[in-house]
Amino acid sequence: MANVRDLKKDVKQMVRHFLNECYSQLAYNPPLHQENILDIIADTVLLQDDIISRINSASYNKKSRKAGKSYYQELAVEFYDRVIELTERLNSLEF
Repeated sequence: MANVRDLKKDVKQMVRHFLNECYSQLAYNPPLHQENILDIIADTVLLQDDIISRINSASYNKKSRKAGKSYYQELAVEFYDRVIELTERLNSLEF
């Protein structure tokens, strides 16, 4: 991660890619799981809002570069873990 701007771009790009996958599942699969897929979409949008707001409101001591770097790394790891959970939820739906 080079800077905060790149982290925000990565978050937005990954969410956009995942939402495209959700919409394609919604369009090409039986209407049996539409409500579950819409719940996953809603959770994804909430995840993006949460992560972006936490990036913007950095709660570390801004004088310590090391603290800032570790804060953003932990935030990125948490984001990726939650995206993996959402992906597993989407893939676990029986089609």
